[in-house]
Amino acid sequence: MIVMAMSSLGSPTSAQVTINEATRSPDETATLFLRSVRAIRWGTVAQFLDAEALERFQFTVTMIANADSSGELREYLVQSDSTGMSDLSAFEVFERSINAVIDDMPGLMHALYDRDDSVIGSVREEGGVAHTVYRTLARISGAVPEVKVMQLRSTPEGWRVAWSDELEVIEAALRGVGR
Repeated sequence: MIVMAMSSLGSPTSAQVTINEATRSPDETATLFLRSVRAIRWGTVAQFLDAEALERFQFTVTMIANADSSGELREYLVQSDSTGMSDLSAFEVFERSINAVIDDMPGLMHALYDRDDSVIGSVREEGGVAHTVYRTLARISGAVPEVKVMQLRSTPEGWRVAWSDELEVIEAALRGVGR
């Protein structure tokens, strides 16, 4: 069972809570996902992602790594050779590759964590999908609040993020590594 210490993500109501308990609603999941991004805790972020989102990142990283015949990009992104990479889960590929990229892109890291977010609300759609609206404000002089939408899916384990602006920015950064 995956257990997450909530103290790093906000005021805990108990010492620990399972991720399934913490993701009973799209709003709760979105809030915890955004807090995890801001805290630069990629393993925790990955726990809030839908399986398809994780697989999309794994595909992107694999595509980038396989395009480099020297193996240097693979080693950089996932700290492994091709055999070891094929043994990694989508969760591990996400966590390792984002940790590698974010360390070398301080501007990206600053843009992701130096903001304040607040979830406004969610609209549930048919098929176990929800769209969650949130307000974000960069902590820089003259910043203007932006309203964004993320898509979540209901899974047997709880709500998981399928798409968000943050994920799109991170995926674009990954695609830039191979160039």
